[in-house]
Amino acid sequence: MDIELIAFESMGVRSQATFIQTYSANIFIDPSAALAPRRFGLPPHIYEARKLLEKFDEIENLVKDSDIVVVTHYHYDHHDPGRFMDPDIYRGKVIYVKDPVNSINVSQKIRASIFLRIVSDRARTISIADGRSIELDKTRVNFSHPLPHGEEDTLGYIISVCIEDRDNVLLYTSDIEGGPTHHHKSLIDFCRKAGIAIVDGPPTYLLGYRYSDSSFRNSIRFLTDLINLDTLNIIILDHHMCRELDYTSKIDELLTETINKGKQITTAAQFMNIEPVFLEAKRRELFHIEPVDGLNMLSSRYRISNNDLGSLGDSL
Repeated sequence: MDIELIAFESMGVRSQATFIQTYSANIFIDPSAALAPRRFGLPPHIYEARKLLEKFDEIENLVKDSDIVVVTHYHYDHHDPGRFMDPDIYRGKVIYVKDPVNSINVSQKIRASIFLRIVSDRARTISIADGRSIELDKTRVNFSHPLPHGEEDTLGYIISVCIEDRDNVLLYTSDIEGGPTHHHKSLIDFCRKAGIAIVDGPPTYLLGYRYSDSSFRNSIRFLTDLINLDTLNIIILDHHMCRELDYTSKIDELLTETINKGKQITTAAQFMNIEPVFLEAKRRELFHIEPVDGLNMLSSRYRISNNDLGSLGDSL
């Protein structure tokens, strides 16, 4: 199994875009990316806009090389309904999606309808993934039942993915925000033989505001249970967690325990052996250095005729 992490917060954008080559198929999970529409009261910086468009080019090229595309939910940092990428990249692809009707909130239901309408005449097949398992010669792909997007279901539901490829097993959690509820604990048994886990960490930048202290404690317990899996060696902890610069200070005990067990917690950028660039977390600093927003650059690439600048970077 070859894992290529394409776009994450540690790479400068909101995303968990992941390309996986197995013995049996090329699989792209959540081929999209986005930017925070406002952070620190500021729009996306020009550096963020450049990085986003760069990542979309990478995603497009790898989707073309993919046999299977998985969409774990319908937030814009996990699926692109033709806003920035040519929908023809889905032509001939086998697509597995989060159920667009059941266990879904209103916003995602609307977005799911739009996305499926766009890809329906291009994809080879489109199938609901929730709770399914598929066999691909030497590879098995398991999809979880719907799980809450964080501590409540306000933001809807996601599905996690477990890929078993001969002796390699990968867990991709999607947006669990650290796994703060009892529902997320099911992922331990769902992918018990995982050697690598790509995990959406708790949104520490929202602590005491939109993410409770109790949820944070629960997420640390979940991550500890994950680390304690005998087979697990690496947790790639990124996405929501990497939206502030000092997040490591809030998980120092978890990091220490991981090291003591001879295991590793890393960002997506570090896993890919590149220097992390936390552009969103540095947005104020970027505007201080060069006060230029990236909205015009983004609008020039925007493919949808209804050009609503206010939603260009909306990841939710």
